[in-house]
Amino acid sequence: MQIEFKNISHSVKNKTIFNDLNACVSSGRCLVVSGRSGCGKTLFFSIASDIIRPDSGQVLVDGRDVNTLNAKDYSDFRRDVGVVFQLSGLISNLTLEENLMLPLNRHYKELDKSEKYHRINTLAEEFALQHYLPQRTEMLSSGQASLAGLARALLLKPRAVIWDAPMAEIDEQWGEYVLKLLVQLKAQGTTLILCSNRKEVIETLADEQLELNELFCFSEF
Repeated sequence: MQIEFKNISHSVKNKTIFNDLNACVSSGRCLVVSGRSGCGKTLFFSIASDIIRPDSGQVLVDGRDVNTLNAKDYSDFRRDVGVVFQLSGLISNLTLEENLMLPLNRHYKELDKSEKYHRINTLAEEFALQHYLPQRTEMLSSGQASLAGLARALLLKPRAVIWDAPMAEIDEQWGEYVLKLLVQLKAQGTTLILCSNRKEVIETLADEQLELNELFCFSEF
């Protein structure tokens, strides 16, 4: 999946954050968005994952403007892009299993229930979360919640993964595992957009880097 940001401009409270920003990342490659705190990394994440629409410009997915997709194609876009929030984005009054079931029920209604549970259990075991499936997610540690957020994004076998502050809440041991997992996803053709200042993320994964600061944005390709 190719994701292109074309002439993106956006302001927050009358302050220009992005002015005619351009970037592009293709299948099997990784764009790392970095910069000091408050410079727009989370805003870029929100625009990339279509949580926020930019004031002007286009987000193109395989050459198609996300803003002009019909209902079916937009649903396919949501299915094909795994989004991982910095604070996991889990619903606290649902169990972990219920949280993981939500995207499967939305995008794979035709999938047999046993297959849905198989996917959930497989990923839960991969991230050592199987014992927490019947518990509400408010019982998870911040690191476990981050892993659960990643598991939820991977359940749909996405063509792209967009992650805000990857591994910020994950300990060193799991961080090494997740880094290797992201390398594997790249090798399988998954597009990655990671908003991070972490040295190991940039050095290990970045094919393109977009550097932000409070005055302007520029890209390194």
